[in-house]
Amino acid sequence: MPEDVGLLVVDAVMIVGQDFPVVKLSRTLAPQVPYTQESAAVVGANLAIGNGLRSVSYADVPGEPGSYRPTGPAVTIQPEAEYELYVETTEGEVLSARTTTPAPIMVDSWVLLDPSGTTELRQLETFNDAGDSVYYQPANQISYAEGLIEARFAAGGPTVFAAQGYQLALFSIDPESDYVIDPPFFDDEDFEDLPRKGASPALNADSGQISLPWFSIYFEGRYLYKIFAVDQNWYDLIRSTPQTGGGLGFGGNAGEGTDRPIFHIDGGIGLFGSATVDSVGFYITPQE
Repeated sequence: MPEDVGLLVVDAVMIVGQDFPVVKLSRTLAPQVPYTQESAAVVGANLAIGNGLRSVSYADVPGEPGSYRPTGPAVTIQPEAEYELYVETTEGEVLSARTTTPAPIMVDSWVLLDPSGTTELRQLETFNDAGDSVYYQPANQISYAEGLIEARFAAGGPTVFAAQGYQLALFSIDPESDYVIDPPFFDDEDFEDLPRKGASPALNADSGQISLPWFSIYFEGRYLYKIFAVDQNWYDLIRSTPQTGGGLGFGGNAGEGTDRPIFHIDGGIGLFGSATVDSVGFYITPQE
């Protein structure tokens, strides 16, 4: 629609315990205009994020149009704190948004179940146990489709962590690793299209248990598996956005899709959200 052309688009997520993030700022383009970072980028804006106690100013990232990085000393994002984003463009447009960060999420155990999901085979080692060598621990060596990886944490739903929902994200972090699947109906192009990262729809997981489906794993090698407890903004966006198999983020042109997702942004669209996260690493080996 014409009114959707030229809208400001923000992409920023605050992860508790991490430093303030890089913020992406762009505009929607007309459907006939090819999308590129350069054509959509908004540069030179006055941008800051604050929580009432202090404000962190941002500046353009050289060589990356539309990207803004915090200036000054690193600042750690706090749990259960409200942050406000303020943007003013060189044209005088103002965009603002607020997020309240969830409490820290902690997975009590990562368990490998048998394929039926009824019998516990073993517990996985964690980053707290083994650091970055967790991928190579014997317990974390998993033959493809050997069983289901289940995360176990506090029951009662996401409100236990002052959150609105959960989202899973999975990353194959060895870019040259081989495939562990070989469907007879696949051709070379099908294999090339397989993603090395993906994210789930919004989840409630009131039972405090979430299992990782095997259909999301295509490669051998190291995997990083994350569980996010997300705020209202993040939750509303992912539950109202059609799933495409990709990760978090924005892009594209105005007019792509039908129903508008839920944006908690004044003066634009996009995401200014927050989350807490816990993660585990494991290594997938070919099926024997």
